[in-house]
Amino acid sequence: MRPAGIEWKRALAAIAALMVVSLFTAAAQNSTSPAKSVDTNSVAAFGKLPKIWRSPATQHEFRVEVTNGVFRAEWINIPPAIAKRGAYIRTECRRAGTKWEGVSHINLLFGIPGAPAGNNTKMCSLTVRFEVDSVSPEKIAGHSEVLKSFDVNACRAEQMKWGEFTWVPKK
Repeated sequence: MRPAGIEWKRALAAIAALMVVSLFTAAAQNSTSPAKSVDTNSVAAFGKLPKIWRSPATQHEFRVEVTNGVFRAEWINIPPAIAKRGAYIRTECRRAGTKWEGVSHINLLFGIPGAPAGNNTKMCSLTVRFEVDSVSPEKIAGHSEVLKSFDVNACRAEQMKWGEFTWVPKK
């Protein structure tokens, strides 16, 4: 069983990637002199990126912020019913070479197979690895761990796999 919130992690990774590419793109477009070293953690460069990103796959929206060399993303359009129960997805990554590496902390409702109506979900917390490969003003792309199999009763991932994600600016 796969929760809807797992796609959010993919989206966060994509946001981080978008930010990195955006910095290089902006530097290349604005440079009229020989190539210079670009501070990829520059607040000014990241300030030009859209603040809200959307996952076309899940329709989740994320607020993205890059400060002091840290990429953060948080799911913001959480349905009110699950928000009241404490659902969230929060991602934090640090720069590692040409990409961003980190984790997503997830607290989501998971369906319980065979449970009676009214008691058929359980809130579970997970932490998954999250990486952003490329960032531009048009797209964030990356990958994160996604559930392949999950024991809802124990709130434990039994098998994980890597899944790709893409985020685009919210229009």
